[in-house]
Amino acid sequence: MKQPFCAPAAALRRVLDAAAALPRPAVETLPLEKACGRIAAKALCARMDQPPFDRSPLDGYALHSADTAGASRETPVTLPVTMKLYAGDAPAAALPVGCAARIMTGAPLPEGADCVLMQELTDSGEETVQLYSSLKPQQNVVLRGGDIAAGAIIAAEGTPLTPAHLGVLAGQGYAEVPVYRTLTVGILSTGSELLAPGEPWAPGKIYDANGIQNAARLGQLGFAVQRRHCSDDPEVIACQLRELLTGCDAVITSGGVSVGQKDYLPAVLEQLGAQMIFAGVAQKPGSPMLAAEVAGKLVFCLSGNPFAAAATLEQYAVPALLRAAGRREESCILPRTTCTLTTGFSKSSKGDRYLRAKAAGGSVTIPGEGSAEAHSSGSLSAMIGCNCLVKLPAGSGPVAPGEEVEVLYFVY
Repeated sequence: MKQPFCAPAAALRRVLDAAAALPRPAVETLPLEKACGRIAAKALCARMDQPPFDRSPLDGYALHSADTAGASRETPVTLPVTMKLYAGDAPAAALPVGCAARIMTGAPLPEGADCVLMQELTDSGEETVQLYSSLKPQQNVVLRGGDIAAGAIIAAEGTPLTPAHLGVLAGQGYAEVPVYRTLTVGILSTGSELLAPGEPWAPGKIYDANGIQNAARLGQLGFAVQRRHCSDDPEVIACQLRELLTGCDAVITSGGVSVGQKDYLPAVLEQLGAQMIFAGVAQKPGSPMLAAEVAGKLVFCLSGNPFAAAATLEQYAVPALLRAAGRREESCILPRTTCTLTTGFSKSSKGDRYLRAKAAGGSVTIPGEGSAEAHSSGSLSAMIGCNCLVKLPAGSGPVAPGEEVEVLYFVY
C-alpha cells in the first residue's frame, strides 16, 4: 500500500476526482422553509419577471412625463387625479393624458404612465394635484423584470441554498424545491487512550477532542454524523469501520495512521479491500493522512494530532465530501488570496507548511505571536477563532509582520 507522499495540489485533485466519480445522492423535494443550506439538485430558474409589472417605489403620483414639463414650485402644473392605486391593486384602465393617478409604494403603474413623482414634490391633493417638479420617462419606476427576468437561473444545480436564494425563489412562487439527500459521515476516533467527554478522567487518558471537533465541523456544513471511538485493536477498528461503512456514505477516522507500533489503519484498510487514493501528503502538519475508497465510499484517515487532523480535514476531506454531496466543484475548494501578515512565524519550512490563522480586510494574524509552540500539531486551542490557513511554501524561512502570504479560507 505504500506510495510516495503526494503533493498537496495533487492530493486535492485526486480526492475531488474520486468524489465526482461517485453516484450523486438521491434527490428529495423539500418545502422551501426547510431547504436552507441544502444543495439544489437541478437548476432553479425564474418562472416570471420580477417584479411582474412596472411598479412604484414610493408614495406619490403616476404620470405621463410629458405632462410634467416646466413644473416647479414657482410654476406648478395642476392635473386632475382620476384614480388611486394601492399595492395589490390591478389598474382597471389606462391613465388618460393630462391626468394623474394617486399611487402608493409597490402599486402597479397604470398603462400609459411612465414616471412617478414623489408626494413630497406635490401638494398631496386628492381630486387635483399640483406638481412641483418635472420628470423624465421611467423616472422613479421599478421596471418589470428589473430584479430578475423570467428564465434566469436563480440557483444552478449543485448550489447550496442560502436565505437569499430562498427569498428569491419564494418571490417566484416556489413552495418546494428538489435537493440532494443529506450525506451521513461516520466519525471514528481510534486510540486506547481516549475517553468520551463526560467520563471520569484517569491517569494516562485523554478526552476525544478530535471526534467532537470533526463531527461539529461536518454538522456545520450540513452533513449528518455518526460518531464513535474505539481502542487500538485492529479487529475492533475493522469492525467499527465495517459498521460505519454500512450505515454511512463516507467515514473519517483520526489516529493510527503513522508508523507507530499501534498505527493499524493502513493494515485495516488493506484488509477491507481499500483502493488507495493517496497515502501520505507532502506537508506539515498532517503528512501521514490517507485517503481511500472502500466499497464505493470515501474514507479519510487523519492524524491523531488535533491540529494536523483539523488542517487536513479542511484541505482534503471537506472539499471531497462537499463534492460527493452534490456541490459544484468551485464551491468546494478553499478560496485562496494574498494577505499581509500582522504577526510572524519563527521557524523555517523545509516542506509546505500550513498554519492556522485569522484573516480579515486584507490582513492575516497567526495566533500565538507566531511562536512555533502555538502551532504544534498537538495544539488545538489556537484554532479558536481561526477562519483560514496560511501556506508557507517549501524552502521558506521565518516570516515577519508586513510580509505577504498565501491564505486559504475555510469553506462554508
